[in-house]
Amino acid sequence: MTTPEPPATEVARPGEVDRTAEVEGAPDVGRSTDGPVEGAAQRSPEGPGDARTRGRGLDLPFRVLLTIGLMVAAVLPLAVFGIAVIAAGWESNERAVTSLFALAIAGAGFFGLLAAALLVGSLTTPLRRITTAVERVAAGESSPPIHLTGDDELARLAESHNRIAADAQRRNAELATLLTAIAAYAPSQGVAPLVAQAERDARQIFGLIDCQARLGRADAVAIEERIPGDPGPVRAEIRAGAETLGVLTGHVPATRNWERADQDLLELFASEVGVALRNAELFGRIQSQNAQLRELDAAKDEFLRGVSHNLQTPLTSIRAYVEQLRTTTTDAETDRRLAIVAEQSGRLARLVRQLLTVTRLEAGVLRAEPEVIAIAPRVRRAWEALNATGANLELTDTARGWLAVADPDQLDQVLWALLDNAVKYGGREGSVEVEVCADDTINRLHVTIADHGPGVSEADRERLFTRFTRGADQSSGEGTGLGLYVSRQLLQAMGGELRLEPAKAGRGAAFTLSLPGEPPADEG
Repeated sequence: MTTPEPPATEVARPGEVDRTAEVEGAPDVGRSTDGPVEGAAQRSPEGPGDARTRGRGLDLPFRVLLTIGLMVAAVLPLAVFGIAVIAAGWESNERAVTSLFALAIAGAGFFGLLAAALLVGSLTTPLRRITTAVERVAAGESSPPIHLTGDDELARLAESHNRIAADAQRRNAELATLLTAIAAYAPSQGVAPLVAQAERDARQIFGLIDCQARLGRADAVAIEERIPGDPGPVRAEIRAGAETLGVLTGHVPATRNWERADQDLLELFASEVGVALRNAELFGRIQSQNAQLRELDAAKDEFLRGVSHNLQTPLTSIRAYVEQLRTTTTDAETDRRLAIVAEQSGRLARLVRQLLTVTRLEAGVLRAEPEVIAIAPRVRRAWEALNATGANLELTDTARGWLAVADPDQLDQVLWALLDNAVKYGGREGSVEVEVCADDTINRLHVTIADHGPGVSEADRERLFTRFTRGADQSSGEGTGLGLYVSRQLLQAMGGELRLEPAKAGRGAAFTLSLPGEPPADEG
């Protein structure tokens, strides 16, 4: 923080009132030097701690030193000369008198030089002390008060420096406290608590008698008139950027000299308070919006849960009646239509089951019941249930008899979802490749399901496993965007994982699911 320049006015003598020029934008608070002045160093007897500020010259006012030096330089040689003349006798020995006269001239010169050296030392020592102190203050360091005896120009200069140094140290302390207070402001506190905290901090930092932060238009708060002898009013606008949020008002003690630097600190504090208030306001809006979104999300989950339960009953009845009709009819055309109804109702039942699984996952009530099962037969069963016309399944089983530890129903749901994606996005006119293999080093079974479609773009890879998300490049309107999300959650519940393999030339999207495995009985 830079040290403010002292006002270009004469320092008041004891008993006089310092009529300094009014500081622009700051109240004109009178200051009398015959009482304690806040921010100015008071004269006090030097103690052991002031040894570094003492000079080696005589501790007298420089006017007295100058007078004594001139008297000594002028009177002492003449006095010595007169005494020597009287002692030697002018008439009895003219030659001796001449020698004494020459000796007196030399002595006068010697004593003159000695007096001048002492005088210069006594005068320059306090000047050096003042210069050193000013340099330390300019460098931002603390400077001890300079104590000079007397009421002359040097003493007044030292007193002015002490006042400026004390004001600079006080403002540096105020700035440090201000920064600490601002760093503690958090948007989560809210607007009203921040306003109350800012008022308390302003009273503590600037020594205000009272303080009030008023939000709204600044011109709605009248500018208070200054009354001599009464506490001085201070004022600063609370701003956030170019927008005015309110005004900060208060009063300083009548003995406090409120200067331009103090007003700048108050305006800095008010602007930082404005930024904190704006952040708190925006934080409150975000919190309110998040609460609304959570309510909407809960309502959506409740809706899905209700729809899933309400759809399961009619779908179960439809599928039961379709199977009953298929066993009793002999018409081929009717049987083909019933097969389509059975296929689509089964597909719809699986989609409803996905929705129900999502709600159970969100509620945290879904639990896996693992069993030891073979993977390849369940892959074929899921493919048959899919009834994918126009696509072929190429199954490669290299598991060597290894079995998976998984929940059968949940595993069927995962396999159906992955195979359905492979057919939908790349296997309708080609083949879907499924490879089952075992890794006996970590006791895991891996199932990779790949298609020959366009694959997954880089933009979709990171978000593919989130809810209600489908590939942006897919033009198909089918599906719910829940298959991969539900599959990964189910596999994690069974101690497995699901990952998207890196892109490979000549192959579309490839997903690998991994499950805990058990070796064949003969190996076990």
